[in-house]
Amino acid sequence: MVHETFPDILYALLLQDFPESVAVTMAVFSLINFRLWDRRVLWVALLLTFTNLVRLLPIAFGMHSVILIISLAIFTCFFTKAKLSRIFLAIVVCYAILAIAEVLYIKPLLNITGLSYETVFFNPFLRAAFALPYEIILLLLALVKNYYNHRRGLITNC
Repeated sequence: MVHETFPDILYALLLQDFPESVAVTMAVFSLINFRLWDRRVLWVALLLTFTNLVRLLPIAFGMHSVILIISLAIFTCFFTKAKLSRIFLAIVVCYAILAIAEVLYIKPLLNITGLSYETVFFNPFLRAAFALPYEIILLLLALVKNYYNHRRGLITNC
């Protein structure tokens, strides 16, 4: 179990969890052909940000990801009324991209900075900095897919 103080939790929510939630929500919305510039994106991202507090629970490693995936699917389905199967497919694509990106850049970034994984994990500022590359990748995915959706007339306005 991670013992974090209240300011550390608040920093983690503001610096990592909220931007990560916005990026993944935008990517999911674009993959299911919904408009990105919609207030529903913000609502889903805010709910997902607070659901990220599940990371503080003393549960088995990786279970927080399962809870976050299911929560994101439920929130997205509630706000968009899209098919749950399409939502889950979009979420799996986003988390696969996230996992591949982390595998590719974490080790070289740790070597370049000379930091250990534990040092980064226990510091909310460093954790947020190390999350930036995959957040940017998800944001680029969302923007490129949104551009494609607009060009092809695929945007769902429901």
